Amino acid sequence: MFRVIAIVLGMGLLSACVGNRPYRLGGIADEFYPNQKPPLEQTALSSGRNYRLSFVEFDERGDFWDRKQLGDASRAIRKSKKPVLLVTFIHGWHNNADSGDVETFRCLLSELAMSESGGGFQVHGVFLGWRGRLVQGPLDYLTFLDRKGAATRVAGTPVTETIFELIRQARKAHPGRSKCVVIGHSFGGLVLEKAMAQALAGGVLAQDVQSGGRSFDAPADLILLVNSAAESIYAKELSDMFARIGHRDSVNPNRPLLISITSETDSATRGWFPRGTFLPNLFAHRRYHWDTHYGTGSHEVDQHEYLTKTPGNNPRLFTHRVLPEQPPPDAFSTTEVVLRQSRQTEACIAANPAFEENLRHSHGTTFATSDPKNPNQFKWWRLAKIESASRTPYWILQVPDEIIHEHSPIFTPGGRAMMAALFRISNPEGAEGPRQMHLSPGLNHSFFRMRKLR
Repeated sequence: MFRVIAIVLGMGLLSACVGNRPYRLGGIADEFYPNQKPPLEQTALSSGRNYRLSFVEFDERGDFWDRKQLGDASRAIRKSKKPVLLVTFIHGWHNNADSGDVETFRCLLSELAMSESGGGFQVHGVFLGWRGRLVQGPLDYLTFLDRKGAATRVAGTPVTETIFELIRQARKAHPGRSKCVVIGHSFGGLVLEKAMAQALAGGVLAQDVQSGGRSFDAPADLILLVNSAAESIYAKELSDMFARIGHRDSVNPNRPLLISITSETDSATRGWFPRGTFLPNLFAHRRYHWDTHYGTGSHEVDQHEYLTKTPGNNPRLFTHRVLPEQPPPDAFSTTEVVLRQSRQTEACIAANPAFEENLRHSHGTTFATSDPKNPNQFKWWRLAKIESASRTPYWILQVPDEIIHEHSPIFTPGGRAMMAALFRISNPEGAEGPRQMHLSPGLNHSFFRMRKLR
């Protein structure tokens, strides 16, 4: 009986298997991969606004399907007449470069292009595609460990090169004016965090030497992980680094560089992830006997906890809570919101005036989302610091189901409104050019001292 079930499941998996292939190489590749779509799109919106969307794809081992995709994207960014608002997105599980995530990402780009703040920028999105979906249909849920392994392989040199090369071109084309955001979702969050972690650490420390202790450009203006399906040990390690290299104003904890947000109802990272990672980490136990100088988050904690929980499901790492809040004194009235919305063609299917409110007008750590039944009516939220949390520019928090429901999609009206707010918190109004950082003149190495065992 079990043999029959195994054969049926195997046949189902094989018959519904999604091929290891690209989707966006352009017509020139039809000889090898039929029905290819263009690797670069430009979409015109009303009022003379537009956005561009490039695709760069990676195979099952993490190598480029065609380096020309990166070259095309770099060239389009470099030739932009306006400063570039670059948004690079890495999708997650159940998706590829020809999935529904492409459409929802377009919605974010169109909303940015139509915003008052986006008028001075050329909005350019880059979709980094990989084989996140292995099987069509519900059987794809059986591919958790396989796709997690693929995401780990994809998080290699080509992805890292792509992210930093695109940022380099945007900043080089319009020095001191372009803005660069990188977003990773689900296993795409794993790809992003793993691909950038070592480059981020090396880049920050190396630039401190090159700048002679003065301020220098941060690697990006914002790195956003949404419903990240990465082991929380990566977040712990980056948080530990930032705790060591900066305090007070050196690496400003009130202007986050990395933010990890996870829906409170995300069953994929809360349920599938610990089950899927339990057996591979069955014997991965090591207790941290660490000094508590930079916080007690890891002291006397079993490493197994960091390997079987994602950042958004590990309360030890939480830095903020999202709480309901009263409208700020300078918030627009409903009448003013309706008037402003009437002047702007809807960028997506549904109006989302909270997005513009958060992007255009900073209210500190308070932000708005629109009521789904009445978009012009706002609900207000506040990012409240957890007093016991370590103060670093890596924020980790859960968000209410009203803002992001379950694991996906993430580019919902509420999700986009919160993303706009996080960008504005990290990049305040009047802060021209790339995000700036500088390190403390003397780093305290006591962080690495082991406490004596009793």
